[in-house]
Amino acid sequence: MPEIRIWYSAEKGDKCFIAQVVEWPGIMAHGDTREEAAREIQLALEGALEFATERGIKPPAPALAHAS
Repeated sequence: MPEIRIWYSAEKGDKCFIAQVVEWPGIMAHGDTREEAAREIQLALEGALEFATERGIKPPAPALAHAS
């Protein structure tokens, strides 16, 4: 399972929770609550994995797989 980070952004224009897949920094989502951001990032990740599978692209290994 990939690592997902969620944080609150108080930046002007944001004021929401932002979620990001650590191994795929370009996969991000947001929501008014932490839970909403978590649901949205799961949908974004599912879409990215489906896209990668359809095109024969190997997704990055989870960060924990690199730990020794």
